[in-house]
Amino acid sequence: MANVNIFANFDTTAVTDPERNYYSLPKNGLPVLNQITASTSITIDPGAPTTANRKLAFSTTGIDGIGYDDFTFDFDKFYFQNQIIYFTVRVKTDNDFPAKYVKNLSLSDYQSTMPDNTINIQLIDKNNTTLNASFSSDFGKLSADEIGGYFKGSFQYDNIGDNLKLFANATTNGIVMTAFSSTFDMISASGNKDFRKINEDNNQKDNFLSYLYQPNLKDNQTFFTQFLGQIVGDGSDPSTLGVKIYEKISNFLLNSNDVDYANVDNLISNLKLIDSNVNKFSEQYPASLKRIVDFFSINRSNLKPIFNKFNQNYNDKGRPSTGQGKNLGPELTISDTLSGGDNFKPIVALEKFSGQYLFLNIDPTSAFDFRYLGPNRTFQLSSYNTEWGWGLVLPGDIGNYTYMANESDNKLLLENGFRILNEKDGISPINNITEYYKFYEYIPATDDSDIFSFYDYKNSNSNIDTTTLSGINNCIDEIILKDVYSGTNLI
Repeated sequence: MANVNIFANFDTTAVTDPERNYYSLPKNGLPVLNQITASTSITIDPGAPTTANRKLAFSTTGIDGIGYDDFTFDFDKFYFQNQIIYFTVRVKTDNDFPAKYVKNLSLSDYQSTMPDNTINIQLIDKNNTTLNASFSSDFGKLSADEIGGYFKGSFQYDNIGDNLKLFANATTNGIVMTAFSSTFDMISASGNKDFRKINEDNNQKDNFLSYLYQPNLKDNQTFFTQFLGQIVGDGSDPSTLGVKIYEKISNFLLNSNDVDYANVDNLISNLKLIDSNVNKFSEQYPASLKRIVDFFSINRSNLKPIFNKFNQNYNDKGRPSTGQGKNLGPELTISDTLSGGDNFKPIVALEKFSGQYLFLNIDPTSAFDFRYLGPNRTFQLSSYNTEWGWGLVLPGDIGNYTYMANESDNKLLLENGFRILNEKDGISPINNITEYYKFYEYIPATDDSDIFSFYDYKNSNSNIDTTTLSGINNCIDEIILKDVYSGTNLI
């Protein structure tokens, strides 16, 4: 035990003196100038604390918080197969302060009784099964050669897996501590996610082979497959010469003039044409990384393919097997009972004279003064009235009638109970409507043909998730890291 007095003064070099500025005097160079010193006395125990309330903390940088838990530098969401993954394990007190008085930890095999200042680390899966990973220490030359209370190392795992984590078992001054890291995935070194832009599917080697008609060339393709074909590529790699040239030509307008899809450099150039203020950073990306930046710099919504949502395809044109007429169902008769209200379904009317189809999506049971059949809100086409709002073109005496009431205000019906009696106008029988129209059930479906897709989702090499924003962002992380790690030979 030892008592130590600590004295403290304000550092006057960090304070601006107004009088010195007024008289243009040189800045004060003395750290202490005519100050009252504050002091305190503390007792320092040179020995290490004996409390058992210690714990281990994992991080990838050694920054895990002082006095609190900082999870900023937890393990990433994923790593690549056989990648060297660096990490740090630190001994902390129960109130989350680094135990710097503890000796650094050395890597050791697991034992029932661990020697002091040693640590054993294992890679386990979601079922807590130990996996075969190789661990090594990586302290390097640091100022704290012996004291610091941490372990700095790395590991490699030559396989793939989901929800993996590290388990550490350490002993310091006879105190046993255990901890788990955050979970992460190990994915294939070739990556799970990739993308192709529209027109990045050119197989120039096959194009050359398709040009061969002379027998001496067609029967001897070595020059085109082993030499020229290797130069231009076969379309599997977007960085090959054949793909890059074809894409630049095919997508020239998109890449240069379309503000929604233009490359970053071309977008900046277009903005300067209208004197728009642009903050341009002078990074020079490698070609493969620039392709990724150009692609994912567009609005996320534009990565989703644009499909044809047309849902009124009624005419099969004699070729129903092609998908024509997919919205036209079976024919209805005027005596068929149809549902209204919450169970209402649209129907289709075919005008015989013009051959035009009408989409009837107005529920007639909601029409003014409609007499529907029973409490279930059903109706029949034989009860058609112009008040339904369907807009059918018919003679004036069809569906254009008024209700008649007796003295008790009861509506008068025909014997069939479907059509309202109206002898005043002498209207035509309602079944005459079939002379002008046919009615069909409506089948809800959309065309879903491809209108435009900047992201070539049909390409076998494209597999990013464009359904959600988080799905796109996760794919971006993986694709960028794969490109950076591959370019720096980390994987």
